[in-house]
Amino acid sequence: MAKDFMSYDPWSNIVSRNGIPGDELISMLQKSIRRGIEENALAAAYEMYITSPQFHEKMWRRLLAISVEDIGFGNSDAPVQVYTLFKMAQEFPYADGDQPMFFMHAIRYLCRCKKERTTDNIKNKIMKEWEHGKKPEVPDYAYDLHTRKGRAMGRDEMHFLTEASRVIPQLEGDDIVRIHADYIEFCKHESEMEGAPEVQPFGYNCWQY
Repeated sequence: MAKDFMSYDPWSNIVSRNGIPGDELISMLQKSIRRGIEENALAAAYEMYITSPQFHEKMWRRLLAISVEDIGFGNSDAPVQVYTLFKMAQEFPYADGDQPMFFMHAIRYLCRCKKERTTDNIKNKIMKEWEHGKKPEVPDYAYDLHTRKGRAMGRDEMHFLTEASRVIPQLEGDDIVRIHADYIEFCKHESEMEGAPEVQPFGYNCWQY
């Protein structure tokens, strides 16, 4: 780990309403949630809330990150639940007596979730690999009609439908297989179709945003 890791944290330069360093409260919040210690997590969060609206916003950003970083696949609904509570809280003024209810409920929920940290582990590993010079190698399956090289290779709509659009694992179901096969057959014979619309067809962009 680099010697200058976390050498500057702006939150270490502020103190809470009760004189506690900001970076210590942030750490207390997250480590307590990781261990499922609701009382400590709630205490840290409330101290952050009553200190300032800015520290309250910082607390919510940590909760949003924790729902992915520390919960992960332990509960895939966690990001949705926490984000919903976050958006609900925004309907209430900062000093509203109901405001703390939303982050407290989010914290209690996160404390009780099963947890795993593999996405954060993978993120950190990839970041370090890139720092040592690694870069992506584009695989053959990425070349299709959406790329210049794919078009130069003659990869057309049929290639896209039969190869480039393949999904793994695919949801099982007779209708899924049937609809896909029907669309392929439609595209094969589209050039044979006659007729024209009564109005100018709607125009779509051919590139991906």
